[in-house]
Amino acid sequence: MYFFIISFMVAFGGLNYYVGLWGWQIFGSRISFLDIKAYWIVFAILVLVSVIGLVRIKFLPNILRSRLYLVGSYWIAAMAYIIIILVAVDLIRFVDSWVGFLPQVIKNNPDFPLNMGLVVLTLLLILMIYGTWNARKIKVTSYDIHIPKKAGALSQLHIALISDTHLGTIDDQRHKKIIDKLNSLKRDIVLVVGDITDDIALFEKLGISNDFRTIRSTYGMYASFGNHEYMQKDLGVIMDQLGQAGIHVLRDVYVKVAESFYLIGREDKSSRMVSGKKREALEELMRDMDLKLPVLMLDHQPIDLEEANNAGVDLQLSGHTHKGQFSPFNLITRKIFKKDYGYLETESLQLIVTSGAGTWGPPIRIGTSSEVVHVIVNFDK
Repeated sequence: MYFFIISFMVAFGGLNYYVGLWGWQIFGSRISFLDIKAYWIVFAILVLVSVIGLVRIKFLPNILRSRLYLVGSYWIAAMAYIIIILVAVDLIRFVDSWVGFLPQVIKNNPDFPLNMGLVVLTLLLILMIYGTWNARKIKVTSYDIHIPKKAGALSQLHIALISDTHLGTIDDQRHKKIIDKLNSLKRDIVLVVGDITDDIALFEKLGISNDFRTIRSTYGMYASFGNHEYMQKDLGVIMDQLGQAGIHVLRDVYVKVAESFYLIGREDKSSRMVSGKKREALEELMRDMDLKLPVLMLDHQPIDLEEANNAGVDLQLSGHTHKGQFSPFNLITRKIFKKDYGYLETESLQLIVTSGAGTWGPPIRIGTSSEVVHVIVNFDK
């Protein structure tokens, strides 16, 4: 853990220095009244504020903690895109030093670096504004699937699914938009597949539990934990708050719903950080089930698909990936997971991965959408 923290700090510091150095070379050296020491002091303060915001130091007032988190999150997104652009520029300059393909009129223009910097800042501002606007829109994504089993008296089940709301970090009332979308759907059951809250203290003080109690469904609302619940370690408080919100949390247990189907809630893989032990083997967890009935499972991360298939799970619902949240990080999630978004059928298992209803870190989405998922499950009659 300490090695990871130190490595992250070194990498984060190095990347910030790279961005700061470019900033000075493009802007600072061309502003006569700006002293290089003053520039680096201001830049260091910005980075320090961003770090404090991301860490969310709990003794800070709630409003200040939320605002600093917002500053830190936007800085992370801005830095990511600045680095991508600057690395591309450096590569172009390196290739030009060998091939010499850039026109001399550009290379000899003393104002070219400043103009390029202004273009980069303008593009960055456009990306941040668009990403913020896009993240606040919540769409409904629908799936119509068939499970070839009888489900008691049910021939069809309407599932309203959300994941990765990450509530309690920013007081922007986004949870009310999510609730409105859920309540607009035909829903027999509401399922929440992890990363519900990042800051349970703010979750409680913002009164989010009261708003969640306005959600109604035939069979209730169930959830599994994600890695962000375990990162907080206040599991008892989280369980209590979610219980007050009317959410039944399933942690490596299952329930039989309406004598028609089973619902499993898995402990997230990250639970080992808290408990020190692996989550229960799925085969053991399902030992006493009647597998003639449909089996639905909440597992925050879309992993261990072979285990789920072999154990007899019919439908796995997952989140976690955010579909990368903002490009080009979707390329990374595609490499990490067999399916980072959407629908996958493998042998007897069907998988649906949602991009999430909220955001983590930067409250932006570029190339992805915030969504509430409507799953229509058809059973044999």
